[in-house]
Amino acid sequence: MIINKEIKIKIPEKFSAEYIEAELKKFDFDVLRWTITNHDEVYYTLNLSIVID
Repeated sequence: MIINKEIKIKIPEKFSAEYIEAELKKFDFDVLRWTITNHDEVYYTLNLSIVID
């Protein structure tokens, strides 16, 4: 099954997709896609499509 989930990660000093991918690995999700949907001074809000069993 595929579901959508929102998470927050800290904003790095220098943005890169590699940083986002490394942070997502910490959650141990099977991520199909991600997008940044919002942010504040400290966090990005990401919307993920993930595969669950």
